[in-house]
Amino acid sequence: MNKIHQKIELVANLLIIVVAVMLVGVLAQRYLFRTPAAADQSPRVQPTVGAKVNLPDADWSRRPKTLILALQKGCHFCSESAPFYRRLRESAQNKNVRLLAVLPGTPEESTAYLNDIGIPDVEVRRSPLDTLQVSGTPTLILTNDKGEVMRFWVGKLTPEKEAEVLAQLTT
Repeated sequence: MNKIHQKIELVANLLIIVVAVMLVGVLAQRYLFRTPAAADQSPRVQPTVGAKVNLPDADWSRRPKTLILALQKGCHFCSESAPFYRRLRESAQNKNVRLLAVLPGTPEESTAYLNDIGIPDVEVRRSPLDTLQVSGTPTLILTNDKGEVMRFWVGKLTPEKEAEVLAQLTT
């Protein structure tokens, strides 16, 4: 009877070890070895072409087009894209396009951040980014004189996409 009890105890211990190893493997795969696609399973919110941008007190009719830079302090892609934003500022001024930076921080913090990355003298608005249908920064939104989304670009842009944005300012 004692030998049977020992064998049952040995089998039970082995099963506990196997289950524990499997549990550690599942947890490690889920939390340590996630791929970027698996890590971000939340739905992405993006602007809708043709929809009106929800930005109170924005006078869209001031210029034929407005290019919104939805940025966020601490976003490394926003900071890395600063040289492109400097070119955009110059191009927008030459093409009668309004450039509007929208950040979630206070206007003072936002202006200081824009100065730090080298794009001063840009109109700044404070707004939660989700009111613009933006879930990731940087996001560029091109609107018409009614505030309707014509085009948008999300993330750090490739040189080809940067050229596309610049071309859209003139069309």
